[in-house]
Amino acid sequence: MEQELIVLTSLSKKTLQFGENLCSKADNYVKECKVDVENVEKICPKLKFLWSELEVQAQSVEKLKSFAEKQNGILQQFYASKEQELMMLTNELENTLQNLRCKHVDISIRENAVALEKSTRENTPPGGGDLSGGKRGLEFDFIEKDYNNKIEEKITLYDYVEEQSVQELKDKTREEVSAIVNYYNNSLTLIEHIKNHLLQFNEMLESNTISFEESVIEFSRDKCNILDQETRSMAEILVSLAKHYDQVAAALKACQSNTEELDISVLKEDTDLIPTIVEELQESLQKIESTCEEVRIRNQIYQVSYDEAGKLFTELEGFGTKMESFVNTMKELEAEFERSSTIVDRYLEELYNLNLWYEEFSKSYDYMIMEIDRRNRVREQHEKTAEEYLAKLEGLYIEEAQQREIFFQNQGRYLPIDLCPPIQEPPIKYDIIPQYISRLPTISSKTLAEAQENILKYKGRIL
Repeated sequence: MEQELIVLTSLSKKTLQFGENLCSKADNYVKECKVDVENVEKICPKLKFLWSELEVQAQSVEKLKSFAEKQNGILQQFYASKEQELMMLTNELENTLQNLRCKHVDISIRENAVALEKSTRENTPPGGGDLSGGKRGLEFDFIEKDYNNKIEEKITLYDYVEEQSVQELKDKTREEVSAIVNYYNNSLTLIEHIKNHLLQFNEMLESNTISFEESVIEFSRDKCNILDQETRSMAEILVSLAKHYDQVAAALKACQSNTEELDISVLKEDTDLIPTIVEELQESLQKIESTCEEVRIRNQIYQVSYDEAGKLFTELEGFGTKMESFVNTMKELEAEFERSSTIVDRYLEELYNLNLWYEEFSKSYDYMIMEIDRRNRVREQHEKTAEEYLAKLEGLYIEEAQQREIFFQNQGRYLPIDLCPPIQEPPIKYDIIPQYISRLPTISSKTLAEAQENILKYKGRIL
């Protein structure tokens, strides 16, 4: 029996030592785990703040991108609209100018204008003084040749157009419309930069593997409960192993001091349970170890994520400057666009009014032809009426002269001259003198017919 108790005592002692070792390991695991739990509970709120801030900034960039795309769409639509309007107005103006090119000024009008210019220059020499003989002759020879050349040219209404001014206006309008394209392209480049940064933000957010839906407090509480439960269980098992060792040791001492037989059956039964108890200790230790490992991994993930978020937040602070630059660039583009759009609208309105002006110029020429013809007919009517009146006045004058001659032959010869001097006066004689002579040209029947036809077309369009 003594030998048997010695074996039981040795086994119990080894089991107790093994259990103490397992509990020591478990205690170390738990201490380390407690530190990890504290770190997780400290880091998690910071992580949540950092990643939520990243999401907010990503949303801000998304809003900026949407706004930039909206402005870019306005630019594109404005350019397309103004480009089409410019093309339409340019075509209309070119058609109007082409009509002016095909519309020749009546030869009589040109000759009349040249003759009036010549008359004016002859009456008012250059420099305001008289020209000396030789110089005056050369000057007027040159002017005469110039007049002849003008008459021989087939001058059209287009020759009265300020071609350079028209071209300058068209060029300026095209330049301003083209400037809108530059704003559009710059806006596209800006949007591309914003998209790249937004993509970078989204990649940052996707790199976050931590879910903040789970409460870190609940996670820590659950893991701590498991550790407390398992360490308590291991402690209870260790206490039972110590009691068993004390009982076996006491039995061996009693056996060695007495010769009486002892009942060690219960001790044997308890010793037979040692493998199961050890297995329970190992399972608890494994559970503690796996729980601590889970917390450790969570702490490592949070720590890595925190470090990564810190780096991203540093990049985010740098991006704030870029965001400000993007916003300022957008404001500048918007201001430049508003300025250019105002100028474009003004130039387009000038083109419209210019085309309208030259259309009216073409119409007014036809109406001028009709007005010249009307005035010439009125002048002819006035001249005819004046001739009729002159003839009638001449008849009255002759009749009066005859009556006065009869008076002098009969009664007047007996009267002294100084008695009534006015009686000797001749009859009143009248003459019709125009205030000024018309300098209007005589319009050809062909030109007159064309003007009448054109005016009928104008009135037809209005109706």
